[in-house]
Amino acid sequence: MFRKPCGSNGPSLAVVTFALAGCILLSCCFQESSAIAIAPSTFGTAIARAGKISNTLKETTAWKTLTSHPNSLVQLLPSRAMRVVQEVVRSFRKDTHVVVTTSAGKIRGRFQKFRSGERGGYYSFKGIRYGQAPVGERRFRAAEPERNWSGIRDASREGNSCPHKNMILDTYKGNEDCLFLNVFTVKMPKGDYNPELPVMVWLHGGGYSFGSGNTFLYGPDYLVAENIVLVTLNYRLGPLGFLTAGPDAPGNQGLKDQILALKWVRNNIAAFGGDPNHVTIFGESAGGSSVQMLLLAPMAKGLFHRAISESGSALNPWAMGESSVARAARLAANLGYVGANDTKEILEFLRRVPPMKLVEASPTTLTEEDFRNNIGLPFVPVVEGYWNKPGEEAVYYETPFITESPQSMYEQHKFHKNIPYMTGYNTHEAMLFIRRLRKNPKLLEIIENDFTRLVPRDLNVTDERERVTREIRQFYLGNKQVGIESVDEMIALLTDLMFVHGIMRTVRNHAKYSNMPVYMYRFSFDGALGLYKRMLGLQRPGVCHGDELGYLFKFGFFNLSLDPKSMEVLVKNRMVRMWTNFAKYGNPTPSNLNDDLLSTSWLPVNGEGAMNNLTYMDITTHLQMKNNPELERQQFWDYMYEHYNGNAM
Repeated sequence: MFRKPCGSNGPSLAVVTFALAGCILLSCCFQESSAIAIAPSTFGTAIARAGKISNTLKETTAWKTLTSHPNSLVQLLPSRAMRVVQEVVRSFRKDTHVVVTTSAGKIRGRFQKFRSGERGGYYSFKGIRYGQAPVGERRFRAAEPERNWSGIRDASREGNSCPHKNMILDTYKGNEDCLFLNVFTVKMPKGDYNPELPVMVWLHGGGYSFGSGNTFLYGPDYLVAENIVLVTLNYRLGPLGFLTAGPDAPGNQGLKDQILALKWVRNNIAAFGGDPNHVTIFGESAGGSSVQMLLLAPMAKGLFHRAISESGSALNPWAMGESSVARAARLAANLGYVGANDTKEILEFLRRVPPMKLVEASPTTLTEEDFRNNIGLPFVPVVEGYWNKPGEEAVYYETPFITESPQSMYEQHKFHKNIPYMTGYNTHEAMLFIRRLRKNPKLLEIIENDFTRLVPRDLNVTDERERVTREIRQFYLGNKQVGIESVDEMIALLTDLMFVHGIMRTVRNHAKYSNMPVYMYRFSFDGALGLYKRMLGLQRPGVCHGDELGYLFKFGFFNLSLDPKSMEVLVKNRMVRMWTNFAKYGNPTPSNLNDDLLSTSWLPVNGEGAMNNLTYMDITTHLQMKNNPELERQQFWDYMYEHYNGNAM
């Protein structure tokens, strides 16, 4: 037996490889004698875990003895097994200290194996600081770029997530020093060669209130295997990211963080083998809404070239809030502030409060009217400049993100019209409603007794609210009451209200006003990789909000050993290919590629016919182009907005 050297904190490379060689030898023997083999995904996981251990190992005397002695086990292994051992060992040591020079200084990343069981791996740079900690006077303001540094910074671990409460555990997590991003790529520049791969920048969801861009949920394995550079990032959340209180706290800090990260990408991604002139932004839920907000923001011009919004739109009712100093004042009062109703004093107080207390007190700022309007998110994006009085010179302490409503900006052509756009939704987005029911079993009874709360805020029905309430109720529920027996109907209603109608309005806006194609999808595959249903323990059929993410990202906590011939793997491969095709070519199914995986051409929405004929790709066990998703429900809401607002948009 080989002993651990004195003073060592872990097993030697000899011990790890000795054990690994034994596993491979057994695998090879079984394959030759009885056709029994370790599942590729299981084997890949084992290698990845061994790789993690190997990062701290050094080549010991024992290892040299093991590999050089003519009668050693390694020398006696079958040549095929030995080749695998050598490949694995080389991968443990290959480019483990990859140094890249950014505009601010040098960082050190590492090479790691794919966790998905495929051969090969990718270069990983985690926890790269793109902005200075927004603390002190910078709290509630736009962050500043990171300062230059000397020496080499380690980029092997992810940085802090921004302060938030975990969606599942409802526990606090994060640090205010959180402006970090991660970069993953399969190819790095060498000498005069730069692969100049397309870049995809991911904006995570979480209702602008929780989450991060880290690999626990957003592993890069699937996407980078298609030869793109993936960037994931953190941005400020909740009150720290979206509190509004005049020009000294204008709002949209989290969105400005995204801008700062995109500027970092523009200035530095070439050093990682990426093309700064070939950047696609994509995101889900609040991240999908953020993508659309960036399409509207003047300060984002030139920072990206394609865009994908999944299950989120700036036109969804939860995506934009009303600018209000009153909410900041309520937050301060609930945290113990006693004083004059002076905005400057309130902000001085809130800048001294620990971030954990700010996050935990956020829900207390919600009013009864907020709950009646289905607004459970107290701090979200806003239209800036709300403090400016008509006729007076506008006052801004920093460049505003947006100063007009999204719909108004579309109608005035004030958006980035030369960006190809892809967007869509899952069939049962509002299955998240089940989580609210678990927290508040009386919620169905509350809605039954106050169904008017489901009338959209932007529907102009002040004088006919009761009539509109009856029409909505009759259309979705018929003669049913709001209760356990009508949960499916309520999921359909809330799916339309919270997601689908706003997404369809977005598609029409882009088809009508944009110079580039817009592609729409409907994700209807209910498979084992559905993320949120697994996280929430939901057993109902249907595709929940967030379920498509499992077909784009490798989750750190999912150890599913799927049959390579399973439908889940096929759908995953198709999704990844279409998303990365869009990033590469601006078209998810380019006809010139002759790709057997994608036998159906994804047609863009026709601009002239968008009002009455929305073409979309239905993504399920197969791919099929269809027209007008959820047609009757779509027609109902088109009628309501045309009748009461004067337009169907």
